[in-house]
Amino acid sequence: MHVKALSALLEAPRHGFADLPRESSDLTLCFIIDRARQPDAMSRLYRVGEPVVDAQGLFLNTDFAEIASDGPLWLTAPWGSRLAAEAAQLCEENFSGIALATTVPDKALAHARWLLRANDGSGGQSLLSYHKPSLWAALAYTAGDNSHQLFGPWQHVYSPAPAHFGRNRGSWLSWRAVAELEWLGDTAAFSLPPAAPKVQEHLGWVYWADEHYVAYGEPTDEQLPNLVENLNVLVAHNIYEGRHMLKLGPITNGPLLETQPQAMAILQSREESFIKVQQLQQLATSAA
Repeated sequence: MHVKALSALLEAPRHGFADLPRESSDLTLCFIIDRARQPDAMSRLYRVGEPVVDAQGLFLNTDFAEIASDGPLWLTAPWGSRLAAEAAQLCEENFSGIALATTVPDKALAHARWLLRANDGSGGQSLLSYHKPSLWAALAYTAGDNSHQLFGPWQHVYSPAPAHFGRNRGSWLSWRAVAELEWLGDTAAFSLPPAAPKVQEHLGWVYWADEHYVAYGEPTDEQLPNLVENLNVLVAHNIYEGRHMLKLGPITNGPLLETQPQAMAILQSREESFIKVQQLQQLATSAA
C-alpha cells in the first residue's frame, strides 16, 4: 500500500494556490496552521494589514483545550486576499498546515475538532495531527469507503506538495472524498485506517527528504524508494535523531543498506548510535 501511495503522490496533479480547484464562489476558505512549526504565525498574519476576523486555537472546546495556545491555529480568509496568500505561505513553509473549502464553516470547524481524537486500533484513542501534509495524504489514500467521514463537510482539502519530487509543477495537492456515501454528521470517533500509520511513515520520509534535499544529494524520484527504505533501516537500528541521520546522507541515498554486509554489520552492532554514525561515515568515505 505504501508503494502505491508514493506513486500516487508523485503522479498527482499539482496547483498553484491561486488556481486550486473549487466548484463555486460560495465556498469558505479555511486554514489549519501548525504553530509549533510556525510560532510567529499570528504576528505574520496581523502584519498583512487585513482584518484577521476568524482566527482561534483549534484545540479550544476540545479535550486538548489546556494546550490550545500552543496547538494548531484555525483561520478563515477570503479567497484571493493577501491574508489568504500569507496563510498559504505559512502552510507551505516547513509543511506546516493544510487548507480546506466548505459551504458551512461552523460545521467545518466542529468537524476539524471532532477529527482530533481518533480510534487508533489499540483499543484506545490518540490525538490525530491530520494537519501535517504527510499524514493527511496517508489518511486520504487509506480511508477508502470511510473517506466521507474523514472529509465530513469539507468539500476540498488542499495540502502542500513536496517541492522537489513529483511529475508535475505546482506547490499544492487537492483532495476530495472518494466514497459516494453521504456525510450524515459526526457521531462516534473516527477510526484510523489500519494501513495509515505505515503509509504515513513512508510519506513522512518523502517530506523529510524534501526538506533536506541537498543533504541527501538532491535525490530523484527514482531514488526515493531506496532512500525511504534506508531511512527506515537506520531507525530500526536506533539511529533516529535528525542530526545523526543528516550526517549519513551520502550512504542513505544509494543502494539498499540491507544489501551491504559491512553497513549492516555496523548497524547491527551494540555500539552507541553516534559511534555507528561515525563508522558509517567512514565506510561511505572509503567507498567513494
